[in-house]
Parts: sequence; C-alpha cells; structure tokens
Amino acid sequence: MSGITSSISAAGNALDVLQQALSVIQNNIDNASTPGYASQQLNLEAMPMDVAAGLVGGVMADGLDDSRDQYAEEAVQSQTQALGFYTAQAQNTGAIQNFFDVTGATGVSASLSALFQSFSAWSATPDDPTAQQNVLAAANTVAQSFNGLANSLTQTAQQMDGQIGSTVQQINSIAAQIQQYNVQRLKSPQTDPGSEAQLYSALDNLSQLTNFTTVTQSDGTVTVLLAGGSPLVVGTQQNVLSSNVSVDSQPKPVYAQSLPTAHVLDAQGNDITSEITSGQLGGLLDSRNQVLAGILGDSQQQGTLNQLAQGMADTVNQILASGTVSTAAGAASGTALFTYDNSNPATVASTLALNTAITPDQLAAVDASGNSNGNANALAALEDPTGKQGVIGGMSYIEYFGQIAANAGQQNQTATANEQTQQQVAAQATTLRDQVSGVSLDQEASAVLQFQQAYQATAQVLTVLDNLGEDLMNLIVPT
Repeated sequence: MSGITSSISAAGNALDVLQQALSVIQNNIDNASTPGYASQQLNLEAMPMDVAAGLVGGVMADGLDDSRDQYAEEAVQSQTQALGFYTAQAQNTGAIQNFFDVTGATGVSASLSALFQSFSAWSATPDDPTAQQNVLAAANTVAQSFNGLANSLTQTAQQMDGQIGSTVQQINSIAAQIQQYNVQRLKSPQTDPGSEAQLYSALDNLSQLTNFTTVTQSDGTVTVLLAGGSPLVVGTQQNVLSSNVSVDSQPKPVYAQSLPTAHVLDAQGNDITSEITSGQLGGLLDSRNQVLAGILGDSQQQGTLNQLAQGMADTVNQILASGTVSTAAGAASGTALFTYDNSNPATVASTLALNTAITPDQLAAVDASGNSNGNANALAALEDPTGKQGVIGGMSYIEYFGQIAANAGQQNQTATANEQTQQQVAAQATTLRDQVSGVSLDQEASAVLQFQQAYQATAQVLTVLDNLGEDLMNLIVPT
C-alpha cells in the first residue's frame, strides 16, 4: 500500500511540475513582443526509480533557464550605436547643407557674382553715379548674404547644443533605470525575467544614444562604462553626465572669441567629449564640433566661411585703397568698401558690413599708375581664378564658396549612405539575436501540446493509482 501512496505522491508532484512548465510557456507567449525579453524554459530533472529501495521516480523542477546570448546582445548594441551615430550625422549635416544653394542662384554665391558684375559695369563708366551706387548696393547684399549664412549656421549650432543637452539627459534617465535594476538585484539575488527584460531594453535604448560597454558582476549587478572607461553606473552608484558649451582652453586658443565648442562632462566635471564616438550623441558632437566648426571656426581654426569673407573684403579694400577717386592732381585716396570686426577673425562672416562712411563718389576707380578705370578693372577681374588676386587655395571666391557647399553636401551624402547601410547591418544583428533568444510562437505552441499531453497522461496515471488504492482498501476484511 505504501508503494501506491508513494506513486500517487510522485504523480501529483509531476502534475505540479507540468503546470509550472505550462505557466512558463504562457509567460513566454504573453511577453513575445516585450522589448528585451528572452524566452524562458523550465528545467526538468528525472527522479531516480528503484522499486526495491522505495524510489518511485517522477520529475522535479530544477529552476528556469533563459535563451539569452550575451554575444548576440553585444552585437546588437554595437551595431545600434553605429546606426545612431550615422542617423544623427545624416540629420544634422542635412540641416547644414540646406543653407547652401548649390545652384548658385541665391545666397553668397549669387551675391558675389552680382558684385563682380557691378564692378565690370562700373569699369566701363567709372564716373557714372548709377554704376557707383550699384557697386555699393551689391557690396551691401554680399555682406548681408555672409551675415545671413553665418547667423543661420550659428543658430543651427545652438539647436544642436540643445539636442546634445537633451540627449545627455536621456542617457542619465536610462542610467537611473539600470541603477534601480542593480538595487533590486542586490535585494533579490534570484533572476527575474521581467526585470532582466527591462534591463536589456534599457541597454538597447542606451546604445542608440552613446557607446558603452557592460560588465556583469558576481552579485548580478551590471556595470556600465563609456568607451573611454568613464563609469556611468557602478553597482548602486550612478554618475550623472552634463553638457555645456565653451571655448576650449587647451591647447591655448588661437581665436579666443570664436564659436564655443560643445562638451560632455562626467560627474566630477571632467571633459569626456572625446570618449563619445558613437550613438546619437557621438553623431551630434561630430556634426557640431567638426563639420560646423570647419565652416564657422573654433578656438583653433578660423573657419572656411570667415576665411572667404576676410579674403574677399581685404582684397577689395586693398585695391580701392591703392588708388584715387579721379586722375586729377591731389585727388582723394580710395576708401574701404567693407568693414568687419578685425579683432576677431573667427567672426568675419557675421560682422562683415558695407562701410557706412563710403559714398558713391569715394569709390577709387583710378589705380596707382593713373589709369582711369584700372582699379575698377582689377575688381572686375576678381571673378577670374587665373588672376593673381581674388584667389584662395587656387580657387576664385565663388569657386571657394562652392567648395564649402560641396563639402557640406558630400558629408551629408556620405552620412546618409552610411546610415542606409548600417540600418541593414543592425537589422541583421537584431534578427540573429531574436532567432537565438526571441520567443517563437510556433515552438511555444508545440511545447504546449507536449506538456498538455504529458499532463493528461499523468492525470490518467493518478486516476488509475487512486482506483487501485480504493480496490485494495476494499479487499481488506475488517477483523
């Protein structure tokens, strides 16, 4: 009778275990679309069976096992970081590119062409007040074009600064989620599939924003380090990041009043900008501190747009200043056509202006040799890159501006192409991870059928044992 009782106990325990297995499957199905969730499986262990020794066999639950593959997770995070970088880079270089009219029909290029045309018309009739006034009007338009482009790019830099600050705050928010996971992990050493899903979902979100590495400690907590080693989360400690804009002091600034540079700081105020090389934050910093700085300048470079504005203004002013307003003896010397803040070469484009002191009759058409339209001809020739003047890097002013615009376009085109390629790579990495650790509804459905059949069979065994026990009891004759 004791053997039947033990068998009934073993069968009942088996039913409990099978019910647990079915509950795990149900949990998998419920979380099939939960971000960061890895499918779970109940480990089953067969109990020893030795009738002589009173061991009736059966099955017992031996904990949960999940299908998460750490290498697959890290591959997805790495590819997502690269995708975030190219996406941010494509978006922001696209915003920069939009300020350049590659057709030359508007903007700086068109205004320079109009100025050179006004010089050419003035050279034909150097004493014509209308031609002189047209030169001043064209020069004013050039200055306004440079001002408008510089201001637009500066505003774009400020918008990027806001995006950088917002992205840093998102990073801090995600880091706080990971820190809370660590707190709970220390309170409950047992792995919880739901909490782990939230952790990996947070890591996926973080990988969109910046580059990092993770280390799982022996106590189950997760340490998150930026690529350069700066700690973001260590155990229950979160190191909050911040951002600011300032002119770099190291190395010593060449242009102290230039466009400030965007910086990311750790919790101790140390500059860790150089460690952010991927993710959306990396793409933002690259567009802000490299692409825009190349055009507008920073502490170490004047910026191509400022170089163009200063080169053009200085050349025009020098030509005019070298001549006189007429061929008469004692005629007044020429007056500068442009002014700008010459104390700050990194702001020439934004401060360029028509000289308010010049009047049409102060335009010096006569050159130093006494040619009545020598200066006017020299100014008209600035459009020709084969001349000795009006050239930057072997290019005319218009060609040089075209090169600035082309570079902006090329950077955007490259970033966009990289983004499209990286989207496919990241998608492949995600697909491979999901194949390893994702929930397959087909597999879960198959497992449900298997466990249901096992449950039904065990229940039938239990019924048979119960009936057998009753029969044995009925055979016992009361004394």
